Amino acid sequence: MTNTEKLEKLLKEEFIPELDEALLELANITQSWKATSEDKEEFEDLKQMKKFFDKVIEDLNENAINEDEAKELISAIEEMKLD
Repeated sequence: MTNTEKLEKLLKEEFIPELDEALLELANITQSWKATSEDKEEFEDLKQMKKFFDKVIEDLNENAINEDEAKELISAIEEMKLD
């Protein structure tokens, strides 16, 4: 399996679904009176991250990401998952 294939699988099957779940939870929190400014900021940050990774998926579909870029993105995602 190539790095681009690994990246696409990682994004579609693991990372983006987890990101969507976190966004949904934060959306519910930010709509309540209990929301802090940190909650709202985190929600905005995650929305930007989602846009970025949606664009990565588009780029993968258009073969606009090479193997080295895919490898770097995989490493970055793995680091984020550990945090």
